[in-house]
Amino acid sequence: MYPQVEPTARALMDRRVLAVAPGRRVTDAAEAVRRARAELLVVGGGLAVTRSDLERASRWGLGKLCASALAWRGLPTVSARTPEVRVRRLLLGGTPMILVREGRHVVGVIDGARVDVAHPALSIAHRLDRPASRWDEDGLWLCRVAGKVGEGLGAPVFAVGGFARDLLLDRPPADVDLLVAGDGVAFARRLSEEVGGRVAVHREFGTASIEGARGAGGAFVGRVDIASARRERYERPGALPTVSAATVDEDLRRRDFSVNAMAMALSPSAFGRLLDPLGGQRDLKRRRLRPLCPLSFVEDPTRIFRAARYAARLGFRLDPTAVPALRLGLGVAPYPALSGQRLRAELDLLMAEPTGWRGVELVLSWGGLSLWDHGYRASSRGRTRLRASRRLCAWARREGVALDWSEVALIALLADQRPSVATRCLTRLAVTGEPFVALRAGVGAHALARRLGGAAALAPSRVADLLRSCPPPVLVGVWLHGDRYARRRVEWFLGRGRAMRPRLSGTDVVALGVEPGPEVGRCLEALRRLRLDGVLVTLNQERGFVTQWLATRRVT
Repeated sequence: MYPQVEPTARALMDRRVLAVAPGRRVTDAAEAVRRARAELLVVGGGLAVTRSDLERASRWGLGKLCASALAWRGLPTVSARTPEVRVRRLLLGGTPMILVREGRHVVGVIDGARVDVAHPALSIAHRLDRPASRWDEDGLWLCRVAGKVGEGLGAPVFAVGGFARDLLLDRPPADVDLLVAGDGVAFARRLSEEVGGRVAVHREFGTASIEGARGAGGAFVGRVDIASARRERYERPGALPTVSAATVDEDLRRRDFSVNAMAMALSPSAFGRLLDPLGGQRDLKRRRLRPLCPLSFVEDPTRIFRAARYAARLGFRLDPTAVPALRLGLGVAPYPALSGQRLRAELDLLMAEPTGWRGVELVLSWGGLSLWDHGYRASSRGRTRLRASRRLCAWARREGVALDWSEVALIALLADQRPSVATRCLTRLAVTGEPFVALRAGVGAHALARRLGGAAALAPSRVADLLRSCPPPVLVGVWLHGDRYARRRVEWFLGRGRAMRPRLSGTDVVALGVEPGPEVGRCLEALRRLRLDGVLVTLNQERGFVTQWLATRRVT
């Protein structure tokens, strides 16, 4: 008989660990790790920094940062004698790394990406039939067809993005993003033969989309986005990544938050099986958004806006590990490689959500608008204006008045800033031409707001004269800067005054004797002003006015 020896953490750990005192800069730490041939730097006995993160930060020109700013925090710790089964249980829960201690010293690390862990075959397909998360039959049919097509091509297919997340939250999936363990473009072309639609290919990213796909009943299922499993490399902070082929597990590990790093298998033999290598289920239960690495917001600063969008939509909070990552992402700004169009698109996406206003408030509270300009400063007056702009949009929705919510939010966010800061923010967001002029005028509409304000009587025609040449952003700015009287007058103009016209047309006044040409315009303008002021109400009154007007013109 041989003695039974239970495997321990020692068998899984990587001993290439270097401990240093706090305060080391990234450049020095990266060189020390390279010389020691270590994979992990332990700072001050508790913070862990990976070699790959140190090398990336050095490559990006962030060598003067403290290495501890790149640290993974809250990592579980075990002893070298901890049973392997317990270690694997921690890895199954999605922890990225485990530190191994002997006494007071970290002697090794267990990297979840390098340890083969057999995840249980958990299926979530049954959730598609729950009343709260019931999905339309055409979308479900498309998923099953996609799985069969992938099986035929020898390329497993998964529904990723928010699909698995929403199912686990008992919410109907909003859309379908497909991940292919193979050639996503070839798969998209083959799938379109089954579901119809037009294929658009984005070969530099290994992605494609199908516009106009139809379900089993012939109904349109909207756009289907398809991507090959890939890894990403960011050459500069904020730049679009270069991509290369990877496994599905590697693809999930390059995503933004753990709750979005899950996938559901669509292959007929495994339909509904959940892949969750990074603990997305655990964070869903905790209702937290956890970025997947300390450099997450540096890689892609637009994730700050995305975090606000998800937090507002799902009612989640930032995970404690996200706070230093967010601080790091904002601390290394500006991002020359991050285009203004991408920043503006994130605001548009945020304001397209029913919970968009809450998302904007979160970005503001996190200091995220320093990405627009380093001089941006949040203020109590700005927060008050933001809440007011939300009321303006609620009023517009009730009254059927069309407003661009993204423009309203932008004006509210810039209205309390110094003019130079507001101008730089608009420039950073790549706003140009007439939109730039209109938005800047809306942000600085103080003087016009004062002219429209006050309790003194102001004829409706005078209000219309002041506002009718103003583009919508200026009307919004006047409302935000104005007192309650100015706001009522802007609302009247938007809801009624702007559209008010004489009952008589140009043809009508010519038939009554007005000479064709400029006189027709003058007559109609006089009719409009009197109708605005309530002097002329009926059609007969307008005809009578035209008769008097003609008599007056003949005398003069």
